[in-house]
Amino acid sequence: MTVAQTQPQADDLPARVAQFRSAWRRQTSLEALPGGIRLAVLTSPFIVRWATWLIALLVVALAELPEINTRFEPWLLMATFMQLVLLTVYVPLIRPWVLPRLKRFSDTPEQYDVLVVGLIDLVLAMMAVYLSGGWRSPYFHFALTALLIPTFFLSFRGVLALSIAYMLFYLFGLAATGEGLGGSWNDRNLNSFIGAMITPLLVALVPNYLGNLLRELDESRREAVEALSDSDLLFRVARAFLEGGRDLDTTLPNVAAAVQQSSRFDRVVLLVPDDDSAGAETIAYGAVVTRPPEPPELAEVFAGDAARTIALDALPVSLQALMGECEWIGVVPLRSVGTVEGWLLAGALIRPTEILHDVRLLDTIAGQVALGIRNIRLTEEVGELAAEGERIRMAREIHDGIAQMVYMLSLSLETAIDRVGTDPEEQRQRLKDLTALAKNALWEVRQYIFDLRPLLSGDEGFLGAVQGQVKEFQAVADLPVELRIEGEPHDLPLATTAALYRIVQEGLGNIFRHARATKVEITLAFTADSVTLEITDDGVGISDHEPGARVGYGMGNLQQRVEDIDGTVQILTEAGGGTRIDVRVPVEAA
Repeated sequence: MTVAQTQPQADDLPARVAQFRSAWRRQTSLEALPGGIRLAVLTSPFIVRWATWLIALLVVALAELPEINTRFEPWLLMATFMQLVLLTVYVPLIRPWVLPRLKRFSDTPEQYDVLVVGLIDLVLAMMAVYLSGGWRSPYFHFALTALLIPTFFLSFRGVLALSIAYMLFYLFGLAATGEGLGGSWNDRNLNSFIGAMITPLLVALVPNYLGNLLRELDESRREAVEALSDSDLLFRVARAFLEGGRDLDTTLPNVAAAVQQSSRFDRVVLLVPDDDSAGAETIAYGAVVTRPPEPPELAEVFAGDAARTIALDALPVSLQALMGECEWIGVVPLRSVGTVEGWLLAGALIRPTEILHDVRLLDTIAGQVALGIRNIRLTEEVGELAAEGERIRMAREIHDGIAQMVYMLSLSLETAIDRVGTDPEEQRQRLKDLTALAKNALWEVRQYIFDLRPLLSGDEGFLGAVQGQVKEFQAVADLPVELRIEGEPHDLPLATTAALYRIVQEGLGNIFRHARATKVEITLAFTADSVTLEITDDGVGISDHEPGARVGYGMGNLQQRVEDIDGTVQILTEAGGGTRIDVRVPVEAA
C-alpha cells in the first residue's frame, strides 16, 4: 500500500516541473503584461538587478574596502540576495494571488502593484547604501538600478521628484557616515560625487521615456484590436441578416447570438413588437422570456433616443429574472427613420472597465439591427403590394379578355339554342364560330397560367420552355408548327431568354388571333456573336386597310421586348402573303 501511494508522486514530479515551467513562462510572458510592465518586470529585476548584485558581491569579496563599508557583511549580501529572490518570484508566484484581491480596490491593479513593488525595492536598496557606509558603498549601482521600475510608471514631473528624492536620500547617507558631506569636495571624491548626482536623473529618464513609448504602443494596439473586434461584430450581424432572408423569426435569433458571441456582453436579447398595430405583442429573440412586457410598457421604461445604462430594479419583472446576475445592463432603442422597431438589451456579468465604449458600441449595433429589421419589413410590404398589384392586373385582364369571350360564348349558345331546327348550314357555321371563340378563351387561360408560374423554371431550360409553348399552341390552335434549331445552343442571360420566350409567346398569340394561317415555322439560330429568332406564318398578312388587325398591343409589346435587350426586329408582311418576324440579339449586348 505504501509503494502504491508513493510511486505516483514520483511519476508526477516531471509533470509538476513542466507545469511550473509553463506557469512561469505564462506569468512572465511579454504578452501577459501591459507594455510598460513587460520591460520593467523582465529587464530590470531579472537581468540588471541581478547583475548589479553580482557587482556588489565581487566588490565586497575582492576589493580592499574600509571597515565602514563592510561592517554589516555578509548580512547585507544575504539581505539583498533575499530581496532579489522575492522580487524575482513575485511575478510568477505571488502576483497571480495578489491581483484578484487588488481588483476589489482598483480597475487596473496590474499597473499599481508593480509600481509599489519597485518603490519598496528602491527604499531597501537605499538602506543598503546607508548601512554600507555611503561613500564607496559596494551597493551604489544596486541602488541606482532600482530606479528602473518605478520610473516606468511616473510622469516626467514624477521622475524629477523621484530623482531629487533619491539624491537627497543619498546626500543624507553621505552626511551621516564616513567623511560626511564635506568629503564630497575632496579631489578623490569629487568626480564620484558629481556622477552620483547626475547619473540617477539619466537612469530615470531613459526608462521613463521607454515606458511612455511602450504604453502608447500598447494603447494603440488595444484600440486597433477593439476596432477590429467591433468591425468583426458588425460584419457578423450583417451576415446574420443576409443569411436569415426575409423572416424575422429566423433571422433575429441568429443576430442576437452573433452579438453575444462576438462581444463582451454575456446576455443579449432583442425585444421586437410583432407588428405596428396597437395590440401588438412583444417577441423576445436571443433568450427565453416568460411573458415579455407589452410594447407600451417597454416604450415607457426604455424611453430615450440613445444607448444608456439601466438599473436592474428599473426593468420589468420578467426581464429582471433574465438579467439578475449581470453587474452592468445597457439598453438602446432600435430606431429607424423615426420609428422604434424594438429594443436591444445587453448585460455583462462583470462590470466593464470602459462603459462609454460599450455604450457607443451598443448604439452602433442597434442602428444596424434596426436597419435590418426595417429592410425585412419593407421587403414584406413590397411583396404584398406587388402581389396586390398583380391580382388587380390579372382581374382586369380576365375581365377585359376571358370574361368577355365567355359572355359572348354564352350569348351565342343561347342564340344557337333558339335557332335549333332552322337552316343546318347556318347552325354549322355558328357552331364553328363558337368553337373558335372557345379555343381563343382556352388560349387566353393557358397564357395566364404561363404568366403566373416562374418563367423558365425547373430543368427544362430555354429550349425546353419554347418546345412546351409550341406544343401548347398546337393543342389549342390545331395548327402544325415546325421548330428548327440551328447552330450550337449556348447559355444566355436570363433576361435574354425570358424576352425571347415572351416574343415567341406574343408571335404565336397574334398568329392564333388574326392570321388565319395553316402552317407556322419557328427558327432559332445560334452563332458566336448573336442569337436569331424567326417566326413565319402563311396567313393573311397585315392589310394596309386594317392597320389595327395585327399591329396592336401584341406587336407593340413584342417590339418593346426586343428593344429592352438591345436587339433588332423586322416585320415583313404583305396582304395575303403571310408574315415573317425576324429578331436578332447580339450576344455581347445580352
